Amino acid sequence: MLSIKQIFFNLKGVLLILGLGAFLLILQLISISQYSQRLEALKNQHTLIDKIISTDLKDIEMATIIINGHLSELALSVKLSASDALFDPFIASEREQSILSNSLITASSAFQDTSLFWLESIPHAREKMHHQMISARNVYLVAIDRVIDYQIQLINQSISIAKTTVMILFLLGLITFLLYRFRLNQIYRDINKACSLDTNGRKPIMETQEIDFIVKRLARKTPTSNTSPSLFHPLSGLTNEKGMVSIYNTNRSNKNSNSFFIALFEIDQHSTLINTLSKEEMAALYKKMGEIIAMYEQPLDLIAHLDDHHFVFVMARNSKDIALSDAEKIVHSIYDSAFSTAQGSIKITLSGGFLLMPPKKSLDESIANALKILAKAKDRGGNCVAQLR
Repeated sequence: MLSIKQIFFNLKGVLLILGLGAFLLILQLISISQYSQRLEALKNQHTLIDKIISTDLKDIEMATIIINGHLSELALSVKLSASDALFDPFIASEREQSILSNSLITASSAFQDTSLFWLESIPHAREKMHHQMISARNVYLVAIDRVIDYQIQLINQSISIAKTTVMILFLLGLITFLLYRFRLNQIYRDINKACSLDTNGRKPIMETQEIDFIVKRLARKTPTSNTSPSLFHPLSGLTNEKGMVSIYNTNRSNKNSNSFFIALFEIDQHSTLINTLSKEEMAALYKKMGEIIAMYEQPLDLIAHLDDHHFVFVMARNSKDIALSDAEKIVHSIYDSAFSTAQGSIKITLSGGFLLMPPKKSLDESIANALKILAKAKDRGGNCVAQLR
């Protein structure tokens, strides 16, 4: 039998794995971006070299400003092209990368030196220095191209790893969706079974431990031989009016500081249900309602089914807000539940009348007052709890 706790524990584990995978993918994308920045810096060096060697030295002052600016930018580009990336330790060869970086730095330094010599040379020696600069440029371009090829290789490897990660995450996510969609449907089916009427006399088979436990715990005990059947309603098996008075008197004598509140409920569609459902189906519906109300029952509380199809919930609570909240939760729980019958699944709603029981008034008087308040809830359209203002 499945455990809801284990299902959600496993789901949290899978979601954690997916989250870690997504984090790893983000790191890979950042690494690819860093490799792209290196590649951009290398391409920028190509552009700067062309600008430097094509500088006109006729205006030596302007040429000095231009070349020095390009050389500063070139030095920065060399530094960026040799910067570290997140995934270098995993996919890059430290030895090969060190050799290529040192070669690039050496070639760049030689080109920058010859560029300055060319700039500072006297006019009749400029052609010779220009040839030396071109020679240094060619060596520099070869070094740049080698580093570019290596960076493209690293980018391709990173993209391949990222693709693999995406495929794994997609497959794991798809399997998680299909598996837990099935598991959650199993939980939903159990909840639906628990909220449905037993019309064929067979108890539903639950697939989850927790809901099976709740259903068994909510199953109301039938009267024993030592308990008079006259204290129970013949259809619902709940305490009837006679049994209610007896239990209430016992509970009132045992109460401590709690106050007693009454919530009187009536099915809004009762007259229609009586005409369309069989006696056995009505009995099953009453029992299921009793089980739902019993979910909010506390030790000194009392649930009773009166002969005139009203349900009484006498609550011992510390405050009115707590008692009213429980009454409203019962109405919402009934509204959210589906009741299966021979005619199909049906939805019902409750109207409720709520009040604090005055200490000097009898239980019957309080129920009569609650019935008047309940009429106000029905006037509003039902599916709500009315109270005295």
